[in-house]
Amino acid sequence: MNYRLLAIDLDGTLLCPEGKVSPENLAAVAEAQAAGLTVVPCTGRGWREAHYALQHVPNLDLGVFVTGAAITDIPTGKTQHFSPMDPHVVAELIDLLKDEPDAVLAYREPNRVGHEYLITGHGQLTPNSRWWFDRTGAVLHENRSPSPQDLLHTLRVGMVAPGSRMPDILGRVNQQFAGRVYTHAFAAVQAPDPEEAIHILEVFAPGVDKWHGLTWVADQMGIGPDQVAVIGDEINDIAMLQAAGCAIAMDNAVDAAKQHAAYVTKPNHDHGVAHAIDQILNGHW
Repeated sequence: MNYRLLAIDLDGTLLCPEGKVSPENLAAVAEAQAAGLTVVPCTGRGWREAHYALQHVPNLDLGVFVTGAAITDIPTGKTQHFSPMDPHVVAELIDLLKDEPDAVLAYREPNRVGHEYLITGHGQLTPNSRWWFDRTGAVLHENRSPSPQDLLHTLRVGMVAPGSRMPDILGRVNQQFAGRVYTHAFAAVQAPDPEEAIHILEVFAPGVDKWHGLTWVADQMGIGPDQVAVIGDEINDIAMLQAAGCAIAMDNAVDAAKQHAAYVTKPNHDHGVAHAIDQILNGHW
């Protein structure tokens, strides 16, 4: 085994469809750690949103959160490194999106501002967003007309909206902000019995993605890209699947993620992370 660091996505990957870590995956993570691998959760969630799912996974140190925009100490929630957006760009994004029926959500560095999400724009939170915030305990603050000064330490600008409207929203953002931001959109974790598929728009500073955050962690440990193995399933995992020494996609992954993977493991409902770790430790992958 040539790998020293194992990065694992959460939703659709480490977590089963019910949002929990299975006993099989827990045992496999422990085996990886015992074999000398540093296991790093690598997720689009913020620390608080991930913590309730990770609190039963022992011996985790740093995590890559907010799709690489924040590196956080998992036991304490203290941010070790973060990559903020230009507050003037954030203000311009809010101005572009403010008249959508859905609220604009600016995720900010909570250790500096005291909340995770700034709710802004003229729109309202979707029922899916309210369900998610209630489930995870995310701290919210509302300011419908923020100045750039109010937008310091913003890590991500996002919107949760029906999937049928997301291509138009994403297209307008890409047209106005080409080269000034990094964007993607994908299906959200759905509230129980959703009436319509909900998608998430995410906008970051240029160059910020999961591999960006994971590289910062690896550099602190003297680990090179060829010594990193990653497991993921979604659009926001592609950057790390492209760059890592060992790239593994879930069987339930979107096709775009599978196209950049060297291996495909079992789906998340069948403990695919445990299978992948077994293949790594046995030297097959």
